[in-house]
Amino acid sequence: MPESRLIRIRGFHCDAYGHVNNARYLELLEEARWEALVKNDVLKHFEALGLQFFIVNVNISFKKPVVPNDLADVQTSVKEFGRMSITFLQEIYVDNALTTQADVTFVLFDTKASKPTSLTPEIRDIFNSFENGQNKD
Repeated sequence: MPESRLIRIRGFHCDAYGHVNNARYLELLEEARWEALVKNDVLKHFEALGLQFFIVNVNISFKKPVVPNDLADVQTSVKEFGRMSITFLQEIYVDNALTTQADVTFVLFDTKASKPTSLTPEIRDIFNSFENGQNKD
């Protein structure tokens, strides 16, 4: 089940055309991801394991404009696990209509070894609360 974060769109999110500026979508998605990570204690687990994560790719598809006063429902779930990466699927809905879809991929970094690290079963288990059933192995 995806994690959901409601964000009211304000004028400062928007550009001269009156809709959310493309760069602001990154902020909306990031806010929702951080909320989900905190809510599911992922950051606490990562700190205990000496892990950090770094975004390496973001792919956003804009389907419909989002405008001031819209209540954006930003949904976050795990799309897939790679050997050293995790990809989140994030979708923004307004009035139950899909407006935006993004794949956000990050790699895990072992702070003690100062290098990227593989996803262990223990690390995958941390994300069980995000799992949306698309890629369980």
